[in-house]
Amino acid sequence: MDSQKYMIVDFQQQNEKPFITEHVASIQFKNGFYRIKFNSGAEYDYRRNRIFYKGNPEKIDLEGRGLYVRKKHINDPEEVLKFSDENYTFWRVTYRNGYYENLFDYEVHLSRTSIHAENPNLWNFLNHFVSETGLLLHVDKDEPLNILQLQYNLIDVKRDTTPLALYLQGKSYGASIRKPSLVYYPFGCNGSQKQAVEQALSNQVSIIQGPPGTGKTQTILNIISNLLLRGKTILVVSNNNSAVDNIAEKLSSEKVGLGFIVAKLGSVENRTQFIENQPKLPDMSDWELENESQVRKLVDENLKIASEGFDKQTRLASLKAEYAALLTEQKYDDIQQDSTTDDLSWLAAKPSKKLMKLMLQLQNLAEKEKKLSFHSRMKWSFSLGFSILGIIKNPHAIQLMETAYYRSRKAEIETEMAVCEDFLKTHNIKECVQTLQQQSLVYLKSEIASKYKKERTIFERDTIKQKSEQFLEEYPVVLSTTYSAKSCISKDMVFDYVIMDEASQVDIATGALALSCAENAVIVGDDKQLPNVIDGKTLMVIEDLEKQYGINEDYCISKNSFLSSCNRVFHDAPSTLLREHYRCHPKIIEFCNKMFYDGELITMTEDRNEPDTLTVFRTIQGNHARGHVNQREIDVIREEVMPVLADEKSVGIISPYRDQTEEINKQMNQNIASTVHKYQGRECDAIIMSMVDNQPTSFSDDANLLNVAISRAKSKLCIVATGNEIPKESLLAQLIGYIGYNNFDVKESKLQSVFDILYSQYTQERLKFEREQGSISDELSENIIFSALNKAIEQGNFKNIQVISHYPLSRLITDKSLLSDEERNFVESSLSHVDFLLYNTITKNPLLCIEVDGWKYHNTEVQQFRDRMKDAILERYNLPIKRLPTNSVVTVEILVNTIQEAIS
Repeated sequence: MDSQKYMIVDFQQQNEKPFITEHVASIQFKNGFYRIKFNSGAEYDYRRNRIFYKGNPEKIDLEGRGLYVRKKHINDPEEVLKFSDENYTFWRVTYRNGYYENLFDYEVHLSRTSIHAENPNLWNFLNHFVSETGLLLHVDKDEPLNILQLQYNLIDVKRDTTPLALYLQGKSYGASIRKPSLVYYPFGCNGSQKQAVEQALSNQVSIIQGPPGTGKTQTILNIISNLLLRGKTILVVSNNNSAVDNIAEKLSSEKVGLGFIVAKLGSVENRTQFIENQPKLPDMSDWELENESQVRKLVDENLKIASEGFDKQTRLASLKAEYAALLTEQKYDDIQQDSTTDDLSWLAAKPSKKLMKLMLQLQNLAEKEKKLSFHSRMKWSFSLGFSILGIIKNPHAIQLMETAYYRSRKAEIETEMAVCEDFLKTHNIKECVQTLQQQSLVYLKSEIASKYKKERTIFERDTIKQKSEQFLEEYPVVLSTTYSAKSCISKDMVFDYVIMDEASQVDIATGALALSCAENAVIVGDDKQLPNVIDGKTLMVIEDLEKQYGINEDYCISKNSFLSSCNRVFHDAPSTLLREHYRCHPKIIEFCNKMFYDGELITMTEDRNEPDTLTVFRTIQGNHARGHVNQREIDVIREEVMPVLADEKSVGIISPYRDQTEEINKQMNQNIASTVHKYQGRECDAIIMSMVDNQPTSFSDDANLLNVAISRAKSKLCIVATGNEIPKESLLAQLIGYIGYNNFDVKESKLQSVFDILYSQYTQERLKFEREQGSISDELSENIIFSALNKAIEQGNFKNIQVISHYPLSRLITDKSLLSDEERNFVESSLSHVDFLLYNTITKNPLLCIEVDGWKYHNTEVQQFRDRMKDAILERYNLPIKRLPTNSVVTVEILVNTIQEAIS
């Protein structure tokens, strides 16, 4: 039969030769069966559901559209026919050379429109940017070649299945993909890594945020492994060669042995080196499995146990972090209270929440100058034991309850930690993860070996693009820089996946280029680390172009790295934060965690109370910096700091400025110092940070720069900085304050660090109590003000500031020598407190007091005297106070301004 008019498919032959049109002489439908007579003369009856039979095909007009067969762009075909019924679609494509193919619907894609049609302005802007700023290559021609522009010229604008199409159109998410029934982890994993791998395998676009020391490379390798098992091709790109080299090294390691499936291409130099050193196939005879199902079963069983164990591991790590913070705060409590002589050990077994409730009740009654009723005393006696009556009668009952709370909560944490540790020990999670890793690798290598049964094909420089399909069968993993990503294989083909590492250092133009290279994308990076650097001249060009084209802020190259742009554009795509941190000592990474990651990281390293984990060396006051060199800091490093770190295995010195690092290396006669930018991706046991500036600048005090610098240190971090007074809102001041708090450095402070573990819980209980009691006065509700203050903190984007309520003056003031006897009695009274206290969660320093003044209550002479005394005391200790009369207008905007004034 004429295959240009009819399509006959035998479904039972689907895995062999299902297309039988050319072999059929005639076909008739009779009595519910197809009677088919073949060219050979044989006749057979077929059930109706076995045969697809369709005539009168639709002839496809490709004007302005792209035709893709097995992901390859078919340029200018002779004829495209579409055979469809209500259930199935098949295609017949005829090429210019006369050859034709019959194809399943899943093998063919017909694009609808050009990818930039919905946002031509953005596309024109990117091309204009590339033409203005692309790297020029000087060859033997009159005009130098713009390399990036040449790459952009290779982009297939008709291919609407790439993530680039989604990105340009502003689609907030990509398509979902069916997750494999079993995911393998030949490079090990933890809870968030497992989630990231699964999201990458089941979504067209996924984003992985990889803070320092959280196993970003490990996660990428597991994604690559699972894609290889599914027969996918992968392009791994980054803005520099070192990032992709790390991937190649891990795959090529002796243990893994998969370097022979990796091709490092991209630049002319890398391509030449690959062509000249094409790897031979290793001996894979011992990779094949005798019992594949047993290996799969082991992977499945250990993955299920490990998954449960991951939850316990992260909970245990969170408990340890809370425990360490509680011990620090408890030590400050002991210092301030000079340790109580009362035996409170019996209260350690009581629930901390009950102790907090009793403390709240006692405080509430003390404020009203009342005592617990007989009924309440009996109730608490039955709840906590009759010994509680002795504490209730004690004049220092509230302080004793605070101490008891710490001991109780400490015991509770210890109990829960023991449960988690017992589970992990009983189920041997470490061994389960090792077995999971080992068996996953065994299975991966077995599957790889089964695909390499023939001799290795050797490719010439030109044949890689000419025979891209064959090349990708040999080398399914290709590495490149983002700049050269599009030139790795034929421009008519794309990879199944592109994985972009270090996406925070990639600019939008080259990132968009990489998105055109594959049908799916995994974007990996950390927008809290250093972004790509744009020089001043280029920035001016970019800003002019953005203004000229009216570019949406989501795509502004001047304001976004490619990672931050993708976070904004693909805001509904799955984004996974790798939370478990394995590099730094807990005290080191906790500053980054609280300051930059909103406390979401989980520290998996151990705090063994090592001495001098955090240290600060401050020079004598004065303007010692000369340009970007500070000789006084170099002297401190050489004479004071280095001798202390003599026993460390590796020491690195980091500075924001190249001039300082060069001078340090020169004077110390060794290559030990580098800029923060050069240290990204590296680590040392001990890190010394030379800050140089006499006052922090927007450059040296940059959040991303400090995050990278601090997180390079594994065991010890030493800050060398100016002895001048520095702005308290600067990151350097907060880092120094954080170190002082953790080192119990209270000598210079007249104000006590805030007890946030205790009083955060107290605030929640107090607000809950108020809600349950309802409005009991004409004063503004504490809940209303508390909510407004939190909204103001959020609206003003005040990082690391929190609010607690009814904080005792006795807790605030450490040095009471500045007080008169009357003022000291006032401060130490259980009635004296601030209604709300705003404080820095990093340094624990109090920042601002908020007083809510009820008109009737604060209009009395006695209360006005107390208010004046409180104001005078707080002013003496340089702690701002803002009073909010209940008969005045209080808005979130007013509170934002109040907070801003206090911290400036």
